[in-house]
Amino acid sequence: MEIPPVFRENKRMDNTGVYELLESSGLESCGLSLSHLLSLCTTANVSERGDGMSKQMHISSESLADFEEQLYIAIEMYHDQIRWLSQGNRKVFGLVNGSRVGVLVDTSDLNCSTERLAHLQRELLTLIDKQLRFKKQLHLLSFSSEVSSLWDKPQDTCLLRLRECCAWVTQLRAAGGCDLLQALQRALTHSELDTLLIILGSRPDQTVDIICDFLNQNRTPSVHAVAYNCSSPDAIETVKQMAAVSGGRYHLFSAAMGVVDSSTDIDLLWAEIKAARNVLTQIQNMRQGRLGDTAVTVESEISTGLDSLTLSDFSPVSSALSAPLCIQPTGPIPTISSEWLKTHGLKAQKLDLYQLLARNAYSPQETFVPILGKTVSSTVHERVMVRFEWHDGTVKNLHVDLPSVQKYQKRLMDAVRLFERRVQWLNRTGSQQIWGTVCEQRVQVLLDMSGMNAHYQLHLQHALRILLQEQLANKHSFNVIVFGSDVKSWQEKMVPSTHENLQAVWQWIQAVECFGGRNTLAALRRALEEEAQEESSLTGGVYLLTTGLPDQHMVSVTNYVSERCSATNLNLHVCLFTGEEDTARCPPPRYATRTETARALSGLAHAGNGRFLWMTETGIVESDDISALIGEMETAVNYFQKCSELVDSLIQKGSDRGSGETSTPSIKPQTWTARAKLPSPRPTTLSLARLESRQKSRLAQNGWAWRPNSSKADIPPVQSADISTPARLSRTADQRKTKVSQSVFFMEDGNLGVLFKKYPKPKSVRKSITTIKLPRHEDICSTKQWLKRFGIKNLKLDLHKLISGPECCHHIKLVPSVQKRVSAKYCAIFPSVQINGTVKHLHLTPGELKQYLSQTEKLMQRYSQRLEWLLTGSRRMFGSVLEKMVCVLLDVSGSMAPCLPALQKELTLLIWDQLHANSVRFNMLAFSGEVRMWQPALVQSTDELCVEAVQWLNQLSTHGASSTLQALQTGCSFGDAVGLYLITDGRCDSSHSLILTEIEKLRQEKDFTVHTIAVNCHDRACIEFLKSLAHKTGGRFHQTPENTDTALIRKLLSDPCSADPVLPKFEGDDLRKLSEEIEKLRMFQKQAKAFRETILESRNQEGM
Repeated sequence: MEIPPVFRENKRMDNTGVYELLESSGLESCGLSLSHLLSLCTTANVSERGDGMSKQMHISSESLADFEEQLYIAIEMYHDQIRWLSQGNRKVFGLVNGSRVGVLVDTSDLNCSTERLAHLQRELLTLIDKQLRFKKQLHLLSFSSEVSSLWDKPQDTCLLRLRECCAWVTQLRAAGGCDLLQALQRALTHSELDTLLIILGSRPDQTVDIICDFLNQNRTPSVHAVAYNCSSPDAIETVKQMAAVSGGRYHLFSAAMGVVDSSTDIDLLWAEIKAARNVLTQIQNMRQGRLGDTAVTVESEISTGLDSLTLSDFSPVSSALSAPLCIQPTGPIPTISSEWLKTHGLKAQKLDLYQLLARNAYSPQETFVPILGKTVSSTVHERVMVRFEWHDGTVKNLHVDLPSVQKYQKRLMDAVRLFERRVQWLNRTGSQQIWGTVCEQRVQVLLDMSGMNAHYQLHLQHALRILLQEQLANKHSFNVIVFGSDVKSWQEKMVPSTHENLQAVWQWIQAVECFGGRNTLAALRRALEEEAQEESSLTGGVYLLTTGLPDQHMVSVTNYVSERCSATNLNLHVCLFTGEEDTARCPPPRYATRTETARALSGLAHAGNGRFLWMTETGIVESDDISALIGEMETAVNYFQKCSELVDSLIQKGSDRGSGETSTPSIKPQTWTARAKLPSPRPTTLSLARLESRQKSRLAQNGWAWRPNSSKADIPPVQSADISTPARLSRTADQRKTKVSQSVFFMEDGNLGVLFKKYPKPKSVRKSITTIKLPRHEDICSTKQWLKRFGIKNLKLDLHKLISGPECCHHIKLVPSVQKRVSAKYCAIFPSVQINGTVKHLHLTPGELKQYLSQTEKLMQRYSQRLEWLLTGSRRMFGSVLEKMVCVLLDVSGSMAPCLPALQKELTLLIWDQLHANSVRFNMLAFSGEVRMWQPALVQSTDELCVEAVQWLNQLSTHGASSTLQALQTGCSFGDAVGLYLITDGRCDSSHSLILTEIEKLRQEKDFTVHTIAVNCHDRACIEFLKSLAHKTGGRFHQTPENTDTALIRKLLSDPCSADPVLPKFEGDDLRKLSEEIEKLRMFQKQAKAFRETILESRNQEGM
């Protein structure tokens, strides 16, 4: 989606360095320096009193305003680059340039001390994941008293090498001094390196002069020197001098403050910002009439029709937007996508597949045959028709008209192209991309001008400007309301949409500044209650443009909107704009991620009978209008695939007939029909007893004595035309498939005759590829429960079962005449493959396999989404919280000291991200030698109590032993159905077997579940203990995965035929089960592709 102009200022540098950025977007290159400004002026000599002459400069106000606008845009861009460089891993190491990078890591005793090593390793792993994995070649060295390298020479970057890098980082240990000179000598032996990333955390053993002299005497690549959490003046001076000598860059990071102390890149940007501000100062001086000793005249070029418009106030934010509105001519009346589809959708164009096929679709016919004593299905359809699954789940028999199906497919593609054009129109640069289509006749616009939006004030004003220009001119009436802490209306009531009113509201909005909180509920009250008082028959719409959740509770706002909009002819549409999400900072009390904000505001829009639109700096993320069109396109694609399956089935049936193979054997008369026609049997006058006696005699002569199924069974009367086979015979598989039926009739001599008829084996039902339906949002449940609903087996996508029917068996029988085993004749017709060591025939068509690949790809994307969800937020550290009553047991013994600060931060996120967001009643226990409770009982997760819980967590410290059993016993006392989340390293002051035994006894008395979270746990025995504890109580084991990147995982899963070992190894139950299901699905995808290629190759050979 294209970036609209209103947000185009917020560019991103990606991997472009600051030097390259300033070469293309600096003041000089863009023509924004003072010399360029002076070149726009015209100079004239003016005589003064006396004999002297002075110069006077002339410049148009439009040129000056345009120049000033470009300067503000450039300053904003430079500020964005500084913010981007100060986020994530770039804040620690800066932006690493070059394609062949050598990394030199200081592993001295000072830099790799106990309290610093874990943090350094974590940041290095992030550096590999975020920056180094995109390089062409890498070479890693560590230097202390000695220098060691991971490889003998630089290696090409690949997934295997990156994993080796991660393993190397985890094995770094302190090893003495800091011999930087020896490390540089080793690195410079590899001339192919173009960048050296030197991470220095302590004072080098050599002086600055010695190191700089060595760099001067040798041809060195560009040096990117980083002072990592270093306060040594000598080390900082060394870093700066190395960068200066080699023409590289330096970066100083302070972990204590969490900020960048100094950086070459940031200093260059600040210098450019300072230069731009100096030019702005000169522009202000020019407006005041002087530039140094030169007089300046700013000439106005305002058109005659706008003489009354004053442009005296040139504020920094509105200078670029102060021009009057350019009202565009009105076009056709717009409609929302749901209404548009009623006239242009598939049903409106009569493109519903089932409507097309209904006239040639027939239900299978079943009739009771008295002579057989059972219901028999018709078999004619198997020769002349194709079986097709209907929308209600039933199976129909179809006559397929190939030309009409192909014509229908062409019309479907035309309809899809029409839908795509509307999506492009909704996504074009303009007001539709921000506001959607404004369809109502009476419109009220609510603009969020809270203090949090000060950074986006220019964007919000421009968004309103293009709405006034493009969509409000043809409305009956309108009004604009802005809100922060207070609510301000442009007019008390709605006014007609004349050009004068549109110009007037634009002048009014430019004077409004962002200030205060976000009182959304008060603004909605003002708009909805004002509209209710009007009582107009015209449709009314309220369009809310905001950047976040309201200050009020979301449930209260939603309930109010639902009540007001249900009673009036009024719709509330919500437009959300979000910038870049900053996850590095600690979440505030009202913390909500962008996804949670979007979900809440989407519910608000739907409660108001309206539409939701989510916009970011890079384009549209979510839109109800576009989602409706995409849903219609997916339906059309599904219809197209079903048509392709019908065509493939028809072609397959034709090829089967050509090879002499029939779908079912025809029922032919036996040799009895070859004789002369027998006379009709004479009417019987025999008694029932005599008839039964003769029947028994006849059966005895043929050795087929009949016996009842039980001692209480009655002998069937003779008028029953069907005598079943003896029940005393064991019913084997062959006998079940081939039933024998006897028909009794009178012969000429008066005796009874019995006709034995063997009927063909019933045809097995062909297993079709089902169309799966998957949820869009995540369910809060364990992976085991989730896979019961959306696993491969439940969705009937197990490839091995699809090709394991009776018709797929490969038969080999011994032929006595040739004394060898020979395959059946049909085995040469169908391609054969091996499944688990067994030969199977492929009866699936290429179209069916294509449909299978399409459905599995859809399922793989859903699995990837689920896996990414499990690896984000607090779920990465603690897993999903399932219960509504929870007690968190935190181990604060001495062995947990290295990880307690990180745990406190992650637990804060857990409280707001899961407990508060899902209204979970909870409590917290900290245990070491003793157990400390935060509250005496479970409490509601209100804002105030969550803040108290965070404060209680932050004052915890580690000491003593680990009384795990006592903590579990205390947690069980909070009642039944409580979920205990045990966060520990598995080291207990009691034996593991004793804890497991005591927990089993407690489970007999109380109902509770223990979920174990392993933190800083490297002992296999402790991990197995935590697994046993969780599984014995019906809980889950979780361990934070290491070195996992959601973007890398998404990339791996997007290629189902990748030869790399797909996913990292997960220890936690939820992640492990989901990754196993993903591996299984990837295997099926590879096999399905290979099977399809085999079938196509076999058909090509037959065609030759």
